[in-house]
Amino acid sequence: MAEAVQVLQCSPSLPLVLNPQQTELVIDSEQPLELTLHSEPRTRCSLLIRIVRAPSLSLRSDIGAGSQVTLLYWNQSEEDITIREHNEVGGDALLKVAYGHLSAGQVRHHSTTLLTQPGAQASLHSAVIARTVKELIVDCVHQAPQTEGNMENYGIILKGGSYRMEATGQILRGARGAKSHQASRALTFDEKQTATILPKLLIDENEVEASHATSLGQMDEDQMMYLQSRGLSRDQAVMLVTAGYLMPIAQIIDDEALQQSLRQEIETKVNEVCSMSGK
Repeated sequence: MAEAVQVLQCSPSLPLVLNPQQTELVIDSEQPLELTLHSEPRTRCSLLIRIVRAPSLSLRSDIGAGSQVTLLYWNQSEEDITIREHNEVGGDALLKVAYGHLSAGQVRHHSTTLLTQPGAQASLHSAVIARTVKELIVDCVHQAPQTEGNMENYGIILKGGSYRMEATGQILRGARGAKSHQASRALTFDEKQTATILPKLLIDENEVEASHATSLGQMDEDQMMYLQSRGLSRDQAVMLVTAGYLMPIAQIIDDEALQQSLRQEIETKVNEVCSMSGK
């Protein structure tokens, strides 16, 4: 039986086979690291991947037919990091992936997910606090019929931060019946903060479903005044709104104890970064 928690400090020579017994993987490396995750057909598992340290990561996951796999990448590194990620999802398989980038270091993250066989599904989520540069490019490519991709991205931009999200749903010719949906939201606290959201739909087939929704703007002052009227300081109101905005990412993990642990980590990190940034 594999250990529930594994620490990875160098590139593995063989792919790591996903299994229900392993619940957490810790990446702590001074060197660039390559990681390949593989699931056998009909595997069911959830894995929390904590990124403690790594200058760059090359990530790949191959999800076997009929599998249900959840991957939560939780970036705890305070240093700059570049991530390139490639996922392939087999027939009638479901891959749920979430990215938590709440730490201070700059992040450049490019994720590509291929739905390679009929019935493949992907659910892609991100939660970002930007008080430095945070750039995410998330692509979901439908290569087969009856595939489904959903993307949800949430960003909070604080003083000194810059956030860029480019989300693309692509349906290739031959992928009839495919469904591609996305929603991206970013919240700022003054006009000087920088945020860019670029939603894209590239459709090369008929009889498909596709949509995108985007919202980008400042915190509602009426809501802030209401919270302050209930006895909160402005700083406390900002922290409460920020935590609530990002909290849904914890729900991607099925384990209730781990969910609660992640909620506490989000609250702690939000209090820390909001206090340091001065909004």
